[in-house]
Amino acid sequence: MEADTADTIAAAAVRCPAVASLHGGGTRRIATYLPGRRVEGVRVGPDRVAVAVVAVPGVPVIAVADQVRSAVEPLSGGRPVDVHVADLQLPEDRPPALPPGPSAPTAPQH
Repeated sequence: MEADTADTIAAAAVRCPAVASLHGGGTRRIATYLPGRRVEGVRVGPDRVAVAVVAVPGVPVIAVADQVRSAVEPLSGGRPVDVHVADLQLPEDRPPALPPGPSAPTAPQH
């Protein structure tokens, strides 16, 4: 059941408008280790849930944490939810809204 909980929490966290992605942590990894895989950015423990995220620019850190906590608490089984805003997505790191289109063909010059 831990796998379902970790996956559900991860999906809820990344749906938050202020979250660019989950973050696995630095020297202290935040992950749920499952057979053959891990859920980066979510640690489901017996008495707490930890979620680490990369925030989008322009949103106060407290608002990011509040969004994530509100999305995750109903899924945490009554455990407290700790939110760690681990990084900030830089504008140049954002994927383009639409992929670039093909170049317009040029008309032959006479």
